Amino acid sequence: MLARNAAATEHLGEAAATGRYGRNIVYQGFTASARRVLGNEGADLYARWATAELRSAIGRYPDDERLRGLVAELSATSGDFRRRWAHGEVATERSGVKRLRHPTRGRLTFQNEMPHDTVRDHWIVIYAPAT
Repeated sequence: MLARNAAATEHLGEAAATGRYGRNIVYQGFTASARRVLGNEGADLYARWATAELRSAIGRYPDDERLRGLVAELSATSGDFRRRWAHGEVATERSGVKRLRHPTRGRLTFQNEMPHDTVRDHWIVIYAPAT
C-alpha cells in the first residue's frame, strides 16, 4: 500500500504497518481485522480474490522474492490461505461490490474499481458508495 486517504482509514480502520507485509492488502485479508471489517462472508470473498490475485502476480513475476516471501509467510501463518492456495485459482477481477461492517455506521456497501497503472505496475483501488 503506497497511500490511503482519510475516508479509507475511517471506513476500513488503520492500516496495519507491522512486519514486512503489514501494509500489503493481500496479507491484511488474512488477519482478524479483515473479518471484523468485512464480516465472515465478505472476508471469505476477499480472501478468495486476494489469493487468486496473488497467484496471478506470481505468474507475471515468478522470480520476485517479495511475492514469494508473501506466499511463504501466509502459508506459514494461515490455514485458510494454504487451503485457498492449494486450490490454484487465478483471478484478474477489476471491479466489484464490497460490503463493510463499520463500528458506528453499521453495514455499508461500496462499488469498487481497480484501474491498473501499467507503467509502474501499481493498482489503484477506488471505493464509491453503491447506489
